[in-house]
Amino acid sequence: MIIVDRTLFLPIRIFLSALIFSALLAGYSLAASPEISAVRFGGDDNKTRFVLEIKGKSAFRTFSLANPNRIVIDLDEVNWNIGPGGAEGMGLIKNYRYGLYMPGTSRIVLDLKYPVKIANSFVIKGKAGNPDRMVFDFEKISQASFSSSISAPAVRAQAVNSTRTPASRPISNKKIIVLDPGHGGHDPGNLGGVKINGISEKNVTITAARNIKNILEASGRYKVILTRDRDIYVNLRDRPQVAHQNNADLFISIHADSFTQSSVRGATVYTLSENASDREAALLAARENKSDVIAGVNLGDETDMVQNILIDLVKQETMNLSNRFAGELDSELKKAVTMRKRSLRSAGFVVLKGIDVPSVLIEMGYLTNSTDAKLLMQKETHDKIGRAILNATDRYFAKNFAFN
Repeated sequence: MIIVDRTLFLPIRIFLSALIFSALLAGYSLAASPEISAVRFGGDDNKTRFVLEIKGKSAFRTFSLANPNRIVIDLDEVNWNIGPGGAEGMGLIKNYRYGLYMPGTSRIVLDLKYPVKIANSFVIKGKAGNPDRMVFDFEKISQASFSSSISAPAVRAQAVNSTRTPASRPISNKKIIVLDPGHGGHDPGNLGGVKINGISEKNVTITAARNIKNILEASGRYKVILTRDRDIYVNLRDRPQVAHQNNADLFISIHADSFTQSSVRGATVYTLSENASDREAALLAARENKSDVIAGVNLGDETDMVQNILIDLVKQETMNLSNRFAGELDSELKKAVTMRKRSLRSAGFVVLKGIDVPSVLIEMGYLTNSTDAKLLMQKETHDKIGRAILNATDRYFAKNFAFN
């Protein structure tokens, strides 16, 4: 049998161009993706050194998680050449897991045998073509000290070119909260309020968010970032990225609802769930969403190992924390404003799919109801909601992160 190479019939110039393009693409891929080639441990149950051998440059960011105790190391997206995840550790490290956390970010999770602090972190430049070594020194500390360290995640470090980097500077202990005023720009939000009471959801949410921001920041305990600070459209999937990029501790999306029956009124708190808690929640999520894919991550395209890591980190950690905060918020809002009979619900909101940030969505009331519409235009109502959020936030951090 004779096999004919069809590329021989291509014009030579096109064929050579294809070869050159392929070579450039391969070179770019190699340059763009550093490789973790080895993991090393040293030390004992009091002091442990964790070393990553890396070919190429990568920034890194570290932070702590409790219940159970973990250290998380985020890197620029890397290739892994160190065997399967879930491997056993040494000393203070029980075991470790790794994988692609989201496009552009790879993650290593260290399960701890005892609470630790990162005493030092630096990079040793490889010699004679050998990989660089990214070094993390851990020291055993008390559980109380570990819990207090959770209040201030480390700032993302820059890629290292020198032999050793100095220790990170102390940073503010203020928690970072991202408030997300729904809609904006050419997206007015629900049209029910406009048709019935002449009120646009996008204007209500930005005004409320500004007032809530002032209340939270006046406490001195929080730094608040808005996903939009004016009448501008922000892509639905870009909103949770604001939280991710700013290492936020909470993400709160603010909306005002509508309903076919104008008698329906009251606030509702929503959390993310694969399955909606009820038909109304499902319809609301479908209306708010432009599509139903986790922001920046397609679980269907990942390997089983990476899927397991993502499911563990996203569902077990972020969604549990989201539910805890939602419970606190629901309790505080009931003291401040009128709530729906079923005021705590869940559905598949894209804007809550920020992956690594505990998130809730608040529907402050119904713009299709004349009473709610009037109240939602008043600063007094925004202040009541803001104080409820402040109280709920304080309780949430105090219970889950030893927040002072």
